[in-house]
Parts: sequence; C-alpha cells; structure tokens
Amino acid sequence: MFSTLRTWTAAAVVLALTLAAPAQAVEVYLNGVRISSLKNAELLHCSVKFDVNGDVHILSPGYRIEQGPDGGQKVAGQSDYEKARTPQAKTKMRYVLAYEPNPKVNFAFEVWVNGKLFQKIGLESAKFTIELTQDLTVGGNVVRIVAKPGDAPPGGSEADITALRIYRGEATGDGTFRAKAPAVWELVRSAIDRNPLDRSYTVYAE
Repeated sequence: MFSTLRTWTAAAVVLALTLAAPAQAVEVYLNGVRISSLKNAELLHCSVKFDVNGDVHILSPGYRIEQGPDGGQKVAGQSDYEKARTPQAKTKMRYVLAYEPNPKVNFAFEVWVNGKLFQKIGLESAKFTIELTQDLTVGGNVVRIVAKPGDAPPGGSEADITALRIYRGEATGDGTFRAKAPAVWELVRSAIDRNPLDRSYTVYAE
C-alpha cells in the first residue's frame, strides 16, 4: 500500500516522519538520494510519498544533497517543483512505478514523464513503489529514462538485473493497490550493461 501527500511547507513532512517513527524505522530520500545525516534544513514545494515499505520519498527537483563542511549532509539548490510536476490525473486506472534495485548493477536513473521530471533514483536507493497516475493522461505518454552507471561492483553477471516497471491496477476495498500483471512497461539493466542510456518510450494509459 502506498499514499501520496502534496504540501507547500516542510512542516507536514516533519509531522509525517514524526508520526511514522514509532511504528517502524523508515528511510528518507530526497530526489532519490538517501538522507542519513541531514540537519537544520527546510524544504519548500515538495511532493511526499510513502512507499510499500513505509519509506519516505521527498520529490522537489532543484534541491540536491551535498557534503557539508562537518562531513555530514546539507541541502543545496532551490525548489523547481512548480515546473516539474503535472498535478491533474485524467486516467480511469491507477498506475505505479516500481523500482527493483540490485547492488551488483549500480545504476542511477532519472525518470521523466511527458517532459517533466518525475523521479530521481540514486545509486543507493532502496526498492520502492510510487504512484504515477497523477502524471499520466489517457492515451500515449512519453516516458524518458536517463540511466548513468556507477562503478561496476565485482562479481556481477548478466543474470544480475535491476528493473524499472510500470504497473496498472485498482485499489481494493481496504485501499491496497492491486497490480495487474504483466507490467505495461519495463526497463531492465544488467550488471554487464555499463553504458549510459537516454531513451524515450511511449506508455499508453487508460
């Protein structure tokens, strides 16, 4: 199960993380980069998503995580959220983007939907499933993938893969998303694929 929360201030983000903490330890990502030591930061114009594992994904293009002078993390840049997302959903079905990482593949991705940045996935990003419905329209949608390899880990083979998949489905009575197999689109990279990729695909939504 997953949910999407849109907010214009960082206050709701802090509240959500505070409420989630007693139930389980969560991982927090900013534009696909895991936050491990960030302090005293305020993020504006964010989209906040909770994936199936309860991890929190903060999307606000324009921000980036850098190393601070004390060795910890700091936020640089400024939000470009207004130009980065399409908030209106027009499809009857619901769609999700699922990411299956593999430490032996080591790729970073940018996912663009209809010309707008949807998600950044860092080299250390964990498995997630997030809502894509709000960025799709009925008919053909252009999904652009920019893939950049990191250092090749030892021991990887063609059988070791990482995958991006788009599933369609519907919500059940308890709100859980039920995907319909097979995926309507997928991109697979193996450990032996070390070339960068910048390619666009047409994904049809109904």
